Formats: sequence, C-alpha cells, structure tokens
Amino acid sequence: MKNKLMIMSMFLITCSSSFAQKNELKELEKLVKRNNTTETAALLSTVEKMLPQATDDQKAAYYFFKTKNLINLANSGVDFNENRSKAIESINHLIKFENETKSKKYTTEVTALKNTLLAELVDEAIDSNRNKDYKKSSRLFEQAYNLNATDTVYLYYAASDAVNAKDFDYAESKFKDLIKLKYNGESQTYVATSQTTGKVESFGFDRKARDLAVKSGTHTKAETIFSKSAKPDIYNNLTHILLNKQNYSEAENYALTAYNLDKDNVNSLLNVLFLYYNTNRLDRFEEHAKKGIERFPQNEILLYNLAIINMQNNQNEQAKEYLSKILLLNKNHFDALKSLGNIELQKDADITNKINALPNTTTSNKKRNDLMQEKRLVYTTTLDYYKKAQAINPKDESLNELITQIQDFLKNN
Repeated sequence: MKNKLMIMSMFLITCSSSFAQKNELKELEKLVKRNNTTETAALLSTVEKMLPQATDDQKAAYYFFKTKNLINLANSGVDFNENRSKAIESINHLIKFENETKSKKYTTEVTALKNTLLAELVDEAIDSNRNKDYKKSSRLFEQAYNLNATDTVYLYYAASDAVNAKDFDYAESKFKDLIKLKYNGESQTYVATSQTTGKVESFGFDRKARDLAVKSGTHTKAETIFSKSAKPDIYNNLTHILLNKQNYSEAENYALTAYNLDKDNVNSLLNVLFLYYNTNRLDRFEEHAKKGIERFPQNEILLYNLAIINMQNNQNEQAKEYLSKILLLNKNHFDALKSLGNIELQKDADITNKINALPNTTTSNKKRNDLMQEKRLVYTTTLDYYKKAQAINPKDESLNELITQIQDFLKNN
C-alpha cells in the first residue's frame, strides 16, 4: 500500500509539473505578444528549470518564445549586438531541435523570423560597407553567415571587409575558415532582357524562373553570367597578412597556392617575390622576377616593386632600368621620378667624403674644385627629377624640403 502511495505521489508531481508548464507557456505567449521583455525573461528562467520533464513540443515552445524575446530585446536597443547574436543561436537551435524531433510546430514561424532577420543583417551590412564602416559590416556579414551557414559568401564578405578595416587577425581567421570549407566563390547568375523596359534583369541563381520568363515572352536574350573563383583572392589576402606578420614559413604554402591558381594575377607574383626576397632565396626571386617581367612587361606596380627591392640591395643601376621603363609607360609616375632623384642623390655622400678627405693645401684645390663640380652636377640632375615629381604632387613635404635644400646649395656654391 505504501509503494502504491509513492507511485501515485510521483504521478501527481509529474502531472502538476506538466500542467504548470502549460500555464507558464501560455503566459509566456501573452508576455511576448505584449513585448514585455523583462517579465518574459524572468518567466523563461523559471520554465528553463522545468525542461527536463517537458515534452518535445513544450521544449520547442520554450525555445521559440526565448528567440522572440531576444529579438524583442535587440529591437528595443538592449545589448543590441549581444542579444541579436543570441537570437541567431536560438533560431538555429530551434530549427535543429525540430528537425531532430521531427516536429514542425514552430518551423514555419521561426523560418519567417530567420528570413526577416537575415534580410535586416544583410541590408545593414551593405549600408555599413557603403559608408566605409568596414569593421561593422564585417561583423554583420559574419552574423548573416552564422544565421544561414549555407550562404558561405557572407563569410567571404566578412573576411574581405575585415581586410578593408585593417582588422587583420579577424580577417586571417575567416580566410582560414573559408579554406577549410573549400569555398570557391564561383557562381552562375541568370539574366534576360525585359521586353517592357529593354533592360537586362537578373533572376539570381534561379534558372527555371529565367527560362519561364523567356518562354512566356516577357523577356528575351537569356544569358548566363559566370563569376570567377574567389580562391586566388582568399589565398593572396591570407599570404599578405602573414607576410606582414613576418610569418614566412606559414605564408609560403598560401603564396605558392595563389600563384599556381592564377599566374595572370600580378598580386600573386608580388607576394611570391616578397617572400623569396625576405627569406634570402635570391635565386628563386630572380627566377620569378624574370618570369614576371615576361608576363607583365608593362605593369608599373611590378616594375616599381622590383626597382625598390634592387635599391634596398644597393643594385641601383638595375633599379634605374626598371624606373626608366616605368617612365616610358607613364612619364608622370611620381614615385618613379622621386626614386630616380633619390638614387642620384646617393652619389653625393661619396663625393662629400672625398672632399673632406683632401688635405688643406694649394695642390688639392683643383681636385676640390673638380669634386665640387661633380657635386653640383649630382644636385642639378637630382633637382630635375624632384621638380618633375613636385609638379605631380606639390604636397609632399619631405620632397619640398629636399628641393629647398638643394636650391639653397646651388645658389650659394
């Protein structure tokens, strides 16, 4: 008899708990509709303790009301980013839960919430990008990706905008995530010309809709637009980040992968050249530099970078060759003109040392005069390059100061 009473007692506890949950959930629904976020949060905390005894439908209801409250909190400005991130997690959890339990009680409603939130995130991210608030747009695109992980392109946008924001550690982690996901970025967009407006209209990825529009006669000239693979861009950006960190060992694999993926991309080549130069593998540097000049004979960026590297290596004659090639392509290349002036001015130090080394005797005067003439010639040639550069960019303060010093010397000597 005692055992029967214990069983009956347990049954009553279970039943009362179940009835309580039903009442609590009804109250939650009312509070959420009234947007009473404070009382909803308190009641959610109470219901959460009852979840172990709840049915799957009751658990789903709890997750749904929790999601709605988080969205309400975010929309009312309370810890906006934090609550929106939590809402994203809650939406994903509810969808996963209903898939696992084969229940569809809230799937329609939560999918509508998801689509609305996704549209808001993407619109806000695009606006932030247009306003050049790249750090904000990168985080918004990441949230969009977290909400809908099948749209991997949002993760790519998050990484790219992080680069624009110079938020390199964040960008590095996102680019590495894209590589793990084997993100390619290639896509096909279906377009056709409207018979009404005469303009080309996009049907996005929906080929059937485009074909149906053409078949019905509202559109003509069906076309498919192919976008290139984003892989070279991903590997190049990651390489550039790691090279700036001087993490050459990790950068090498990414650099060579980017180069092999797209040898017509000059940035891939520049990264490889930078890598080999800074790791003192000059034989490989020269090999790739030669290939680069053959492939990009008129690329000013490549020629200038090769010139700078040669200048750093005290190979000024080779540097002058590259700089002269740039001026044949573009006579108004500011950096090339200034660099040629800098190379010329380097001769002054050697001449000045020779003058200072001469003894203060009458027999040394002729040698001193000859050296002063050399010095004047160096300054005159340098000034010619600098004045041409100044005409292109008159606001370069360091250049203007050098020009003033050279002019003062030539005036007084």
